[in-house]
Amino acid sequence: MRLRTLASSSFALALIITGPAAASATGLGSANAPAGSQAARTGELTLLATTDVHGNVLNWDYFANNPYPTGEELGMSRASTLIKGVREDKGAESVLLVDNGDTIQGNPLAYYFAKQEPITTSGQIHPLAKTYNHLGYDAQVVGNHEFNYGLDLLGTYRDQVDFPLLGANVIDDADGQTHLDPYALVDKQVDGETITVGVLGMTTPGSRIWDKNNLSGKVHFDDPVETAEKYVPEMKQKGADVIVVLSHSGKDPKGQTWDPDQLQENVSTSVAKVPGIDVLVAGHTHQNEPSQVVNRDDGSQVLITQPNYWARSVSEVGLPINLDTHHVDWGENEPHADALATQGEIAEDQEIKDLVDEQHRTTIDYVNTKIGSVTETLSAKTSYYEDTAILDFISHVQTEKVEEGLKGTDYEGLPVISQASPFSRTAEFPAGDITIRDVAGLYVYDNTLAGVEINGAQLRDYLEYSARYFKQTEEGAEFDPVDGTNAIDEVLESPIPDYNYDALAGIDYDINVSKPTGERIENLNQADGSAIGDDDRFILAINNYRQSGGGGYPVDGLKEVYNEQVEVRQALIDWAKAKQVVDPADFFDENWQVVTSSRAPGGDDDSNDDEDADSSGEATAEADSNGSDGGGSDAGGSSDAAGAGSDGSSDGGDDTGEATSEDDDSTNGASDGSASDGNADDGAADDSAAGAGGGADLPRTGLEVATRVGIAAAIIALGAALVVFSRRRRC
Repeated sequence: MRLRTLASSSFALALIITGPAAASATGLGSANAPAGSQAARTGELTLLATTDVHGNVLNWDYFANNPYPTGEELGMSRASTLIKGVREDKGAESVLLVDNGDTIQGNPLAYYFAKQEPITTSGQIHPLAKTYNHLGYDAQVVGNHEFNYGLDLLGTYRDQVDFPLLGANVIDDADGQTHLDPYALVDKQVDGETITVGVLGMTTPGSRIWDKNNLSGKVHFDDPVETAEKYVPEMKQKGADVIVVLSHSGKDPKGQTWDPDQLQENVSTSVAKVPGIDVLVAGHTHQNEPSQVVNRDDGSQVLITQPNYWARSVSEVGLPINLDTHHVDWGENEPHADALATQGEIAEDQEIKDLVDEQHRTTIDYVNTKIGSVTETLSAKTSYYEDTAILDFISHVQTEKVEEGLKGTDYEGLPVISQASPFSRTAEFPAGDITIRDVAGLYVYDNTLAGVEINGAQLRDYLEYSARYFKQTEEGAEFDPVDGTNAIDEVLESPIPDYNYDALAGIDYDINVSKPTGERIENLNQADGSAIGDDDRFILAINNYRQSGGGGYPVDGLKEVYNEQVEVRQALIDWAKAKQVVDPADFFDENWQVVTSSRAPGGDDDSNDDEDADSSGEATAEADSNGSDGGGSDAGGSSDAAGAGSDGSSDGGDDTGEATSEDDDSTNGASDGSASDGNADDGAADDSAAGAGGGADLPRTGLEVATRVGIAAAIIALGAALVVFSRRRRC
């Protein structure tokens, strides 16, 4: 017994002294090490990943007509420098390079070769296909914005790339087969050993809603978690040693329970819990979250990495490979990913610049084409909290288009009203000449226009939902746009992005933000001043993202009466070309306002608004960052929201700009992002918007002062009584 005790003690002491090396040598440090073996031979497989690039090949802002400023640089030309550096350092044969989707849509470069000179007919190679082929990507998954231009263009892009374009949960309606390859098996060399990597690609099912006009009757989407449960074992059976999942979907929102019947937008955390997955690349929501470890019920771990959007970073993961088993063996180390940022001293790869130079210059020439002039400067700076002429310009053109389309139908003569969202706080039409670039900077998404029938009751519900965007403010207080907007969505537990706030033209109404959500719309009247009844009928001019339920708006059951697939941004450009002069006198109508106290019907008490607008002017610049996608989807409406697409997903989102279409996105919420793709597309407001409360802290009336003094006196008296009582007890 003593000998056993002595032996056990000696062994324990040896473990303490020699540490993890002794544990590994005895097979205690790794679940994958064969029993009784010596320390396993190990090597490293390197994973590099990008996501939500949204057309950003170069460090060039097509809306500003300049490179992105110092500290905000981005783009694949910079990412290329980082990628080449890692390959040189690690050995190219041991580096796996993948992309997580939302690639061919999102800025003017991508837009031009999809709509103005489409690759489906021009014979040109898409600039993103050129870039990714040159870099030697191993695989890519489709994002929701890959569907924005239809399946034909997506198919052409798929044929142009030299690597598998994946979409395991995108299913053809005709035969029930996958529309794209579900996965790829890629061989890499690690210390002379061939390691087979199974790369599975899945995308958010939200595209079935955001792009239903392109996809309905052609493809549908399966649940990503169930799809992973199907294909991970199949890949292993076919020889995959390592499993990497490309999931164009955000992490599960807090409080969400995975439900396959719901086809939820963001489920990457639930996907990661599927046994057998080593690393999951997330995206869609335009979040910069390079490293998170998820623990499964069986004790195993999986790493989730989400690179920053618009090629602002590349995720790098060093995967330790047990060369005896060929499997990932983290041993005593915590799984980890690094974000390789493209900002700062990182040089643009001249080879990439040369590769797309002609297409880049063609795009610059296009966006700088003069289309007309403006009589005075029109700015979107305050459009997220007050009626502005530049938003009314959007609604005016949309209203005219729908009215023209309804001529000769049963709906001719019904009042047409219109929705528009503050996609960007930085957009501006300068006095004098305006260009396509100016219009594209205002309307950053590739949305199309529709018209739906809506009654008065539904209209009120729509407006009340939109008014959730504002935080509740003390009655009678001055409204502060910096702290009073981007309220937290209680379901998603994230700030409501600017692109998910709608302003309506063609009717009059007040938004009383001193009231709770659901009770804020007051003085809802027809344009002639008469009150709107529940049964009154209207036609709502609406973009396809919002019409499809993007942002969660109550649009189910609204009958579509107009849809000629008119692209909203192009309609704005065409209108300016035809009129030659954009004069706000032709369309600006201050028909809504944010108030903090009820106004008498027909009243014109806007003392709050003028004062607020002046007092908040200095703060507006700070607020410009609130809501970048980002998509989020992509969470705000700044130009950063342009990274996501016609869904606003994540997408929030994005789209020639986050050019994300609201995702957001999703984000997207981007997003686009830019917020989310958000996806929209497709982000979240910054801390100044997300954390600040609306309303004032000081009493503003004599009654309030008296009430607070009385309460304070009562508290003091109660405290004194408690002190006396306490002393008596101690005595």
